[in-house]
Amino acid sequence: MADTLNSHFNQTANDTSWMELISRDPGLRVAHLTYLLLGVFVTCFGFVSLIVKDRLYMSEAMVATLFGIIIGPVVANIFNPDSLFPGQVDHVTLEFSRLIIAIQCLVAGITLPGNYLWKERKSIAMLLGPVMLYMWLMSALAIWAVFSVPWQLALVIAGCITPTDPVLANSIVKGKFAEKHIPYHVRLLISAERQNLMYSAINDGLGVPLVFLPVYLWRISNTGEAIGWWILNVIIYQITLCVIFGILIGYASLRTLKYAELKGWIDKESIFGFFIAIALFTTGSLSALGVDDILGCFFVGTVLSWDQWFNQQIEETHIQEVLDVLINIAFFIYFGTLIPWSDYTTMIGTLSIWKLFLVAIWLLLLRRLPVVMLLRHWIPALGSRKEAFFCGWFGPIGAGAIFYCMTAVVYLEIDLKPMFPIISFIVLSSILLHGASVGLFEFGITRHSTWQNNRLSRQISTAMRNRQPVVLGEEQTESDHGNNDERGVLQGNSSTNPIRLLPSPILRRLLLCIGLTRAMRY
Repeated sequence: MADTLNSHFNQTANDTSWMELISRDPGLRVAHLTYLLLGVFVTCFGFVSLIVKDRLYMSEAMVATLFGIIIGPVVANIFNPDSLFPGQVDHVTLEFSRLIIAIQCLVAGITLPGNYLWKERKSIAMLLGPVMLYMWLMSALAIWAVFSVPWQLALVIAGCITPTDPVLANSIVKGKFAEKHIPYHVRLLISAERQNLMYSAINDGLGVPLVFLPVYLWRISNTGEAIGWWILNVIIYQITLCVIFGILIGYASLRTLKYAELKGWIDKESIFGFFIAIALFTTGSLSALGVDDILGCFFVGTVLSWDQWFNQQIEETHIQEVLDVLINIAFFIYFGTLIPWSDYTTMIGTLSIWKLFLVAIWLLLLRRLPVVMLLRHWIPALGSRKEAFFCGWFGPIGAGAIFYCMTAVVYLEIDLKPMFPIISFIVLSSILLHGASVGLFEFGITRHSTWQNNRLSRQISTAMRNRQPVVLGEEQTESDHGNNDERGVLQGNSSTNPIRLLPSPILRRLLLCIGLTRAMRY
């Protein structure tokens, strides 16, 4: 043993590379540079995050994706997944997205009120039943018609992009704009429904069946046998068992936490980090059993928050918000480096750039909005057409679609192309359009409010200048002008009177004073 060590030492005696402070290993240098760039981006984004999100109305996902494109192989070529993980990019992407969504789904399950799933069971059942089925078939129709791929592959791709995404949803259901302009119950509905991502985490796990069913029909010639194996393997084993295990893990964790807290064995810091640890435990254990770990994570979070005890323990910390930001940034920077730009500009069978744009527009407009508007009367959580329109429009496609795609590639052995180029382009389109939805809604609300205030001010000024009573908010013609002489300025139906519709009595008085001031000038 001593002779071997001496021989090795003598051979490396003249090698002074160990004295170098900067490693020559290209893998280490790329890793260190990646840490540097990620730290710089998170720090710089943190300095201007309020401006970016609350004034420019750009989501973290949009900004992070743009940064990933810049440092990716297309522009700066600083971070190239193919070079860093040769032959393993699909597996790395699969597991990275698995961890991201598992933590997000568990956190979302915790943040929902304990009885929300039962209280809004009808709305959630409609969204995860007829609405999701329509989304799957409409997406498959678009992909099959435009790209001329086999109908089984079209259904697989459609199953990947059908569920809504929990990561992108945070860009709209949280923040200044959401608190001001989106009703609380609509935000809760979006937050709950987004868990259908990865095996339909609220209802009966429609995500995996939608992806796996066409594969069974594709590879098993006997239709009855294919459906039988699909029910046995997917519905009974993957979905049912993961629900049972998720509930058991959540219940056992909650009871153990309460007992440890009662005995004084656990401190606050450990409770804060518990849900991250339980997410990792659930993902690892259920994945080892071959069942749906993502769905299990959601039910673990739901059981933990059922009596709101766990929520009260962590309500003083903002660790969930911090995790949301870091998770969004980390994943979408990585996604920005994965985008296969060369596949968009070159023909891959029936794939071309104009077809990608056509499918993206088709899906973003027709994939979800029409069916939600049509069924809004059977969704009690949507109280008005505006709320139904918003909920129907906002069905983001993001990390979940990438996870499903890599699941199909790794586990089901489906070719990466043209599936990943199609899905990645749709995800990129959703990031840009749904990420900009906040700005579009804010612009529309601001313009409408400004127009109403200006119109109200002009009506008051005109009425006071001419000393003629006018019913505000109603159009008048010369024929009925005389009939209104005996009516007061502030009379009229409150449903059509804009002064009575103003949200604040102080604002109403202020606008009346402005109108009187303008009238006194004449």
